[in-house]
Amino acid sequence: MTRSRLVRSLAAPVLLLSAACGDSQDAIPIRECEVVLTYAPQQSLSGPVYVAGEWNGFATTGLRMEERGDGVFTARLEGLEPRDYAYRFVVAKQEVMDPQNPYSRWVRAEEYSKLTVPDCRRPVLELRRFAVTPEGTLDVEVAYLDGTDAVGLDADKVLLSLDGSPVPEALERGTGRLRLRREGLARGKHHVKVVAMDAAGRVAEPLYLPFWVEPERFRWESGAMYFAFTDRFRNARPENDGPVADVDPIANYAGGDFAGITEKLEEGYFDALGVRTLWISPVDQNPEGRFIGTGGKYYSGYHGYWPSQPRTTQRRFGSLEELRALTAAAHRRGIRVIADLVLNHVHQEHPYWTAHRAEDWFNTAASCVCGTQDCDWEEKRLTCKFTDYLPDFNWRSADMVDQFTADALWWLEAADFDGFRLDAVKHMEQVAGRTLRGRLRDITAMTGTEFYLVGETFVGADGRSQIARYIGPRELDGQFDFPLYWPLRESFADGQGLERVDQAVRENEVFYAPGTLNSPFLGNHDVARFISQAAKQLAGAGGDPWSNARPPATVTDEAAFDKARYAFAFVLTQPGVPLIYYGDEVGLPGAGDPDNRRLMRFGSTLTPLEARLLATVQTLGQTRRAHPVLQSGARHTLRVEKDLYVFQRSLPEGQGAIIAINRGDLERAVVVEPLGSLAASRATYDDVFSGGTLQLAGMETVVRISPRSVAVFVPRAR
Repeated sequence: MTRSRLVRSLAAPVLLLSAACGDSQDAIPIRECEVVLTYAPQQSLSGPVYVAGEWNGFATTGLRMEERGDGVFTARLEGLEPRDYAYRFVVAKQEVMDPQNPYSRWVRAEEYSKLTVPDCRRPVLELRRFAVTPEGTLDVEVAYLDGTDAVGLDADKVLLSLDGSPVPEALERGTGRLRLRREGLARGKHHVKVVAMDAAGRVAEPLYLPFWVEPERFRWESGAMYFAFTDRFRNARPENDGPVADVDPIANYAGGDFAGITEKLEEGYFDALGVRTLWISPVDQNPEGRFIGTGGKYYSGYHGYWPSQPRTTQRRFGSLEELRALTAAAHRRGIRVIADLVLNHVHQEHPYWTAHRAEDWFNTAASCVCGTQDCDWEEKRLTCKFTDYLPDFNWRSADMVDQFTADALWWLEAADFDGFRLDAVKHMEQVAGRTLRGRLRDITAMTGTEFYLVGETFVGADGRSQIARYIGPRELDGQFDFPLYWPLRESFADGQGLERVDQAVRENEVFYAPGTLNSPFLGNHDVARFISQAAKQLAGAGGDPWSNARPPATVTDEAAFDKARYAFAFVLTQPGVPLIYYGDEVGLPGAGDPDNRRLMRFGSTLTPLEARLLATVQTLGQTRRAHPVLQSGARHTLRVEKDLYVFQRSLPEGQGAIIAINRGDLERAVVVEPLGSLAASRATYDDVFSGGTLQLAGMETVVRISPRSVAVFVPRAR
């Protein structure tokens, strides 16, 4: 790897000091600026190792690396002009990418590791110390390092701020150090920002240091994720409404906005559901007009997936200040907020298309419309465009990668987001997710603050390999679990045997690597609503989102709500980060897109059946939130039949939970054998719904469950 904290153009600017500088306590140090590549092979090597790079025409024997005595090879690069370079290591005549470097660069249809040689005249900021306690004590020290021509700092342009408020006394002008200590910071999210400029007007890469004050380390799996589809969730500011003329209401703006989501945050709606992560629609401005979409119908950009301006909020959703108010309201409750990030394409009105259509930013010559003749969704997935007015990005363009990464990081800071949902992952080169993950890991390395990257790769029940290829420490934390979703709908909505969904869970457990945070779900904005499928409303014309016979405003089939209760009992007790698609918690009906995006209903507008389902989901969400075993415990099937499903979650130290679903018309009393740490336990568990008792007794444990019911047995409170 390079001495990467020096040479990556997009990396966090935490730098090593040169011993030659002396790092005097009473003088401003000068930055070290050597460029060193390091390769640490997984096994000992007998032959030489070379570096092939753009600077030497990719000559495979151009630069030999030196073995430093511990099996690690290094090479110093000198005399290169400041810019990005592609390189690979050459080991036993085979070229390999740098396994330590998350950043890559495409050259002539080949992917290489990316080396950024810096402009050594620019000053840099070094984070010397960063510590924060659960009680709210913050201790920070940052050093300003002058560029190699040592022009000195511009003291008026060197500033540290805390939560947007300048702290001018933090700077020691003589040494360039900035120090800050604060006590009693409120719980929630905060940030330190440091900017600097030298006397010649050269700007250092700013330091953005977000951090949390909270009593315990946050885990993404500690609660549900909720997708609040912004335009269809809640309208709190009618003055920013504005449907597009001559577009059917089903595909038009309905008035939902950032302020509406904030209202429900402050009312405690998400707290009651046990939500820990809030996912919102793409926030970028979309075009004002109407455009042809699925089925030859006109659509507006109410959904957010047609970005037409960078770094500009959709005016109907609200201002950047209102978006910040949303994230602030969530953060006060410990809830993280992730935004939908559209990286595959832009709308044809976007300035990037206008300015760069003749460059390599877009797949212009190679692009066709996905799904049309000779343009298969899979075969052409990296180059096809979703429709003619959505030009498809070429993620092999280095300049485009840099621009979109910078835009994503701008949103991260400007809106105070905690991660992103990446749209259409399989339609982009992996450099997209890897570059973004690399930048977020740089921030995490400085402050410990973790960010969640979850992807959308729309696949079938056999698509685990496609899902998994994008997951790992260098890319996504997880993806929406489509290979589990399809069996889930078959088992719970259609009434097929529960063995089907159990088989899918077991296949997941042997396929995905430990630590994967996939998201199980029973509905999303691209498929018909669960409750309408469960109520058999989608057959014939009722399945057409534009048909006059589409599902009615409410579902009255009690059996369909039973199916939803069973499904939520399953989803919200699974490993990973379970998703609640807005409206599913109350049984909101709908055919396919866009009918599955109806305006959300709350409170007195709910029917008794809808209110009962909501109460069930709230209980499940709160139970998961309160019991770590339901968040990160191991899962084991104890009993599965067509209409009966009993499984356990357990932690090594003995805490557990047993979940039972009985779809039958008779009470069941089944003998199960708890596994792992629960095998020898004699603890008493209580069902969070009925109050019924379960006594663990090894091989003689008897689980009793009422007909057409769910039970979640957790340890009795002491």
